[in-house]
Amino acid sequence: MKACRRVFFSACAVVAISTFFSMRLFADPPAGKNWKLVFHDDFDYPNERLDDAWLSQNGPSGHILCSRWRDNAVVENGSLKLVNKKEKRGGQEYTSASVWTKKMFRYGYFECRYKYSKATFSNNSFWLIQTGNVAEGKKFEIDINEGHYPDEININLHNWSDFWTDENGKKRHGAEGMNFCLSAGMQNKSIALDVPVRASKIRLRSASKPAIINEIRVFPKISGSYPSPDCAEDAIPMNLENYAFGAPISVSVDGKPQEQNASYSKMNDGDPSTSFSAWKPLCVEIDLGGLKDVGCIQIFSGKIRKEVGEYQSFLRDYVLEVFDGNKWSVISSLEYGSDAKVDLSETFRVYALEWNEQDLIYYLDGKEIFRQKNEFCFAPSSVYLSLALGNWCGPIIDESVDGSFMEVDYVKVWQDEDLKTSILSDPKRPDKKAASSSQKSSKPSGSEANAAPEKQQSAADGAANAKKESPAANKPKKRNFFKNFQ
Repeated sequence: MKACRRVFFSACAVVAISTFFSMRLFADPPAGKNWKLVFHDDFDYPNERLDDAWLSQNGPSGHILCSRWRDNAVVENGSLKLVNKKEKRGGQEYTSASVWTKKMFRYGYFECRYKYSKATFSNNSFWLIQTGNVAEGKKFEIDINEGHYPDEININLHNWSDFWTDENGKKRHGAEGMNFCLSAGMQNKSIALDVPVRASKIRLRSASKPAIINEIRVFPKISGSYPSPDCAEDAIPMNLENYAFGAPISVSVDGKPQEQNASYSKMNDGDPSTSFSAWKPLCVEIDLGGLKDVGCIQIFSGKIRKEVGEYQSFLRDYVLEVFDGNKWSVISSLEYGSDAKVDLSETFRVYALEWNEQDLIYYLDGKEIFRQKNEFCFAPSSVYLSLALGNWCGPIIDESVDGSFMEVDYVKVWQDEDLKTSILSDPKRPDKKAASSSQKSSKPSGSEANAAPEKQQSAADGAANAKKESPAANKPKKRNFFKNFQ
């Protein structure tokens, strides 16, 4: 049996959501309602008993990089581990796991305490999806959290009933949400060298997704302090030359040299409000126009999230090199995620959703972090726990995968006895598609990529049931959910 659950950790500062979250082992539902615990699994039993309450995917997943199998879902020592393996199976290079409850629930407070896999391109998910026929509302998917190592929380709401075709002929569906980086505010990197180096070129490589670079600066060695990397060019002292300002710049994306483009100059134009971005591994080379004595290289990256007043999507990894006229030498590097202020693979956190007829309210460690109006989620859903490997989640680093796992401490569901709720016990599954349930890309709210129907089960279900596309007029209006952020 597990050790006593009533253990409390010290408060931990977290940027972008709150000044701190209580690191509790569990978080009860919000007060003020007549809650009744209707489902509870803390995985204190032998591995084979998982099948009493849960179903499992057993097969390939076309849109992600791994097939998923019951073998990879392991109950041991009082927790459920969804395990990644570097092995060929089901026609894919990796394997992982996805399970869902036999029972289906309509409305309630859904809570899961888990920690992420350390795989750099993993999607660690606690979610709900409606898979059968819809008597009321629309086919939906609620991603309570699609977590990315080391510190990202992604909340998404999908409408899998209404589709339209965009101007490029691609089929789209409604998807909105919010993402948080708990290590936000790390946009400035200033690499000051104790001993200056002679260099005629510098080269920056990063596999961050996305890689958003606002400004790169190169300075000589000085005795005082350097200006902040995010300051405007006119704030730099007149006697301090920025060798990179306006210098020729070349770019490679995913190992392929790119044709010259005016947008590249946004990385060294002296204007920190402009930027260049790429979703594939990026390499930037700046020609300094001859050998220079380089004492400091600065990188200002990322994009400000106005709703929370913090920079996110900054570089999570990089390799910085200089060319002395004969050879390239590495002078600084950052391993992916190693500078994270919060590592969600190291600590259990409690993710939760209150789902009622009017609202979807999301919680982290018992504190509300986001809410949306419920306009179409009115049908029962199973509870899903899924681990996926996807090229949208982070750089693909094979060494981070094999044996890494998402660890689940417990899952709980409460329902308000004063509301019209429902539970379906061991419902008839709609068809074999349920066994292929998988996850899709979770990118920041409002991105076109987030609207693509990439979840295998959902896309197949939606295509089979939509019968005909909804006209463009049915495209959901974008709403400002951020005004409800607390």
